[in-house]
Amino acid sequence: MSHVRSRRSSGFTLIELLVVIAIIAILIGLLLPAVQKVREAAARAKCSNNMKQIAIALHAYHDANNVFPMGQYNDFYANDAPWIRGCWVQPTLPYLEQANLYQIYDASRKVQSTPDCALLCPNKDTLVPSLVCPSDPSSPKTTTIDTNTVTFPNGTTQASTQQGLHTNMVVCGGSGLVIRPGQTTNGMFAVKSKTKMTDISDGTSNTFMVSEILVVPDNSSNGGNDLRGRYCNSWYGNSWFIAFNPPNSSVADRVGYQGVNFLPSAPSTNVGTGTAASNAVGLAARSGHTGGVNVALADGSVRFVSNNITLTTYQAMGTRAGGEVFSGN
Repeated sequence: MSHVRSRRSSGFTLIELLVVIAIIAILIGLLLPAVQKVREAAARAKCSNNMKQIAIALHAYHDANNVFPMGQYNDFYANDAPWIRGCWVQPTLPYLEQANLYQIYDASRKVQSTPDCALLCPNKDTLVPSLVCPSDPSSPKTTTIDTNTVTFPNGTTQASTQQGLHTNMVVCGGSGLVIRPGQTTNGMFAVKSKTKMTDISDGTSNTFMVSEILVVPDNSSNGGNDLRGRYCNSWYGNSWFIAFNPPNSSVADRVGYQGVNFLPSAPSTNVGTGTAASNAVGLAARSGHTGGVNVALADGSVRFVSNNITLTTYQAMGTRAGGEVFSGN
């Protein structure tokens, strides 16, 4: 009597394989958002830490000089020394562990008849980690080409120079649009500002000192120079933000020159170079973080401000001595 022994395959059937693949795909789909959230949380924490370093540096500068650095030095091409086209960043560099870069800037401006440190400094594209936010995909922005031709101390000229590092971190210029040239703002920083701690009568825990903006991608061709965040040619208020519109507002930033790159997350409109109200400029605080922006207050603390903050409260925190009474978020 013969016995027929059945043999069963030890492998997967096609249906079983498809089920396994489907389960893996579902697990990956569930895992990716969690990974992205963890990654953004880490980037937001890094951004907050960078901002804390800047806040400490500004306080250290104040301790050494009894005044905060000027928000911007030049009064619309008035060639105001010592940092022609410079802003609050250059004098703060030694307190951001960038003393060597500061010395290069300082040496560069001293050998020029009109010490335009911003245009001629050979190291202006040096990455300063504290000045960038890891959540901004366009940052660090260091290689955008300028349309201007610059003249060096030996008389030679050079066209298409790099603009240098564009910072995500900017100081607060107040709560209103700025009419050029050199309008005094109601915030901690302005053209030629010399704000002291005692000038912040609204209270240091109620006053914005630093926040963040988004920059547009680098552009290697002439005409790509969107000025926002460009600290080595600081004019038109591009090195500070204003609390005129809430964080990450859909209202376009008003800039003197917007270049050729456009981002839905950082809209802009070119308002020209005049002095009328129609030419007023102002940048909103913007970030790549979900739901808001990081800010450093005048007391040196760092907070996360929601996009949903009431405009009245937000604008009140933009002023240093407005005397506003507000509560809540």
